[in-house]
Amino acid sequence: MDLLAPLSAVILTYKEVGADALGRIGVEMQRCMKELGPKRPMYVLHTCGRVEAYLYGATPEEVGRVVNAYRRYVDSAQVLTGAEAARHLLRVAAGLESMLIGETDILGQVEEAFDRQVKAGYTRGLLKTIVERAVRTGKRVRAETAISRGPRGLGSLAVLHVAQLVDLSKARVAVLGAGAMGAGLAMELAARGVGKLYILNRTFEKAVEVAAKTGGEARPLTGEEVERCLRECDVVFSSVHTLEYVVDSVPPDAAVKIIVDLGVPQTVAPGLPVKVIRIEDLRQLAERFNAGRATEIAKAEAIVEEELAQLPKLLARRYIEEAVATLMETAMRIAEEEGTRAGNPAATLAAKTTAKKLLLPIVEYLKQLAQDGQIEEAVKHAQLLTRLITS
Repeated sequence: MDLLAPLSAVILTYKEVGADALGRIGVEMQRCMKELGPKRPMYVLHTCGRVEAYLYGATPEEVGRVVNAYRRYVDSAQVLTGAEAARHLLRVAAGLESMLIGETDILGQVEEAFDRQVKAGYTRGLLKTIVERAVRTGKRVRAETAISRGPRGLGSLAVLHVAQLVDLSKARVAVLGAGAMGAGLAMELAARGVGKLYILNRTFEKAVEVAAKTGGEARPLTGEEVERCLRECDVVFSSVHTLEYVVDSVPPDAAVKIIVDLGVPQTVAPGLPVKVIRIEDLRQLAERFNAGRATEIAKAEAIVEEELAQLPKLLARRYIEEAVATLMETAMRIAEEEGTRAGNPAATLAAKTTAKKLLLPIVEYLKQLAQDGQIEEAVKHAQLLTRLITS
């Protein structure tokens, strides 16, 4: 029994399309997840560099529906299955598929999406185990290699790029958005000793929180305040997640020299009379850093393969855990009924304790049997025990 075989992934990245298309497909995938997630375990990763949908146990028709949702915006999307899909997710978490190889931002994004979707009930069962393994792999790569030494992500690259064009120590800079990306930008700018820093966010309390950590000034994210920043600041960074342009025009008396758009989809309108730096403009700088990480990339790839090789055994154990869950629940219920019949709380506790002592060694044996490659045999034993207890 190949427990990786039911895994499918539909993938589109910065290598194939721009940020605008990725942003709109990301919104489409949120709709797909709400529709398919209750039926099939699903995990969607949407970042500034990729939109990836992972499904477990989905039918070809269900995978096709996801692919068709992508095709509303692009001609095609890559579909991976089984071990190749799992390998790709592990590589993503390790930073090996990012524009800036080894970036730390992606691991946080993988975890944030995972936590959110587990709570919503979409990412569950063996798919949950696969994503957990990806997170573990990402952490291990960064702990055991120097692949992340240097710029941490696209925000770091953007600040480096701007620093080549403007003296940040004398500049007035605004950051639109105080989420993970915006907060990271603010920290980078503060560390470089930026002249004056403004933090704008729709939830003003969040702007205040980030400003307090960076020595900046908090402002609400409104059209009036954005225009004010364009008039007062030398550089404006936009990291807002929205389908609308945050900057759609520049006032005639604007002081702004550079606008950096890190939004997905794009949040700065095209054709503005000012230099606009977008995500794709950072690719050349990323490649320069990537070239210096070749040795660490090889180490990271070896770790990914090690973790992937262990994944089938882990899935086998989890599969048996799920298979025997009913067995344990039934045994506990019978023990409680017997204790209640005796009319003594101590008898109930004793019955439950005895049932656990009898069953746990059997459960561990079944897990080991599955881990050793005899999954069908382990499942057969678990089903037989369940029938014996419930009969």
